Amino acid sequence: MDLQSNYLGVALDSPFILASAPPTANGEMIRRAFCAGWSGAVIKTLIREPVRNLHNRFAVSRAGGTIIGFENLELLSELPPDEWFATIARLKAEFPDKAVIGSIMGDARDPDDWLFLARGCQDAGADLLELNFSCPHGCPEKGKGAAIGQNAGYSALITSWLKEAADIRLPIVPKLTAAVTDIQSIGEAVAGAGADGICAINTIPSLMAIDLKRLRPLPDIGGRTSCGGYSGPGIKPIALRAVSELLRAPGLPIMACGGISGGFDAAEFMLLGAPVAQVCTEVMLRGFDVIGRMKEELREFMSWHGFLRPDDFIGLCRDRVTAFSALDQEFRVMPRVDPARCTHCRACLVSCRDGGFQAIEHVEEIRFDRSRCSGCSLCARVCPSGAIRMERDEALTDRP
Repeated sequence: MDLQSNYLGVALDSPFILASAPPTANGEMIRRAFCAGWSGAVIKTLIREPVRNLHNRFAVSRAGGTIIGFENLELLSELPPDEWFATIARLKAEFPDKAVIGSIMGDARDPDDWLFLARGCQDAGADLLELNFSCPHGCPEKGKGAAIGQNAGYSALITSWLKEAADIRLPIVPKLTAAVTDIQSIGEAVAGAGADGICAINTIPSLMAIDLKRLRPLPDIGGRTSCGGYSGPGIKPIALRAVSELLRAPGLPIMACGGISGGFDAAEFMLLGAPVAQVCTEVMLRGFDVIGRMKEELREFMSWHGFLRPDDFIGLCRDRVTAFSALDQEFRVMPRVDPARCTHCRACLVSCRDGGFQAIEHVEEIRFDRSRCSGCSLCARVCPSGAIRMERDEALTDRP
């Protein structure tokens, strides 16, 4: 079963690449990732003046002991550009079949920043160039990062600087933020300026938590904090929405990023039409070797449907996401319960009673009052044993 993919002419041995983030902070980390089986990596974002990151800059959100969300206040690369240019050249020499993608950020008013970094990455042998228009913390207050990606004019202007430079030949891929009212308008702006592709999305601006015992916000940096970037499984629905919208307009090739924790997650983005899945948080929690599980999960998904290669299913579900007004207003379903699987936990009864239409009663078994049931599916969603499923009910097609 072939997992090879392709993005803007760059061949990948699988759809999985590392996002620009802590796991790509230096060349040795990327080298180990390539040896583990990753098909590519976006380097930690370059800036002309390297940053110094704060201590104690991470925080997590847990559910039942499992980390479901991750926040970070980490900024850009701590390494100078010249060191990165040399590192890119070494990585490409050692791993010519792996994708090394430059990530750069400059001042929104200074084309020289962007052109200097772009030329350095290109001369070193990078395969693509990602423009960081989306870092949600630290940078926006300086007019960089998400401050650019939230402004269609600046996003288009910077993209045009690079596309109009005669000596810049690398494909240009702006990385956008979902923290905007209309991500399609930003996508159309960079497309109009000549962008070759889009990466979506970066982390989401967030305030993780308040420690109720110590009365301090998290992450606790000397008793204070700042809003940071939220990542992990919790943002996947936001990323799916953004990728779906951008694939409809402007329709440029997408590198998907955000909440991808396994091969099944990647398959969802690929079904929408994104041929590449960028990963960060899962690697921070599980290590580079998680790539083995991710590939196996993607193969398992493909085996369910007889797909032999990603091209067989990339984009199959793109047109199944549509405007609300285009949905079938006559579509009707009703819940059905499998008595053999029902544990009589009463979760469905409580949810329907206090959050639904009071259509469930439980004496010796679960029963549905069809005259009350609206087919909302809440009962099926809260059932922990999978005993309730929603089925088409043709008898309801005439029901208002």
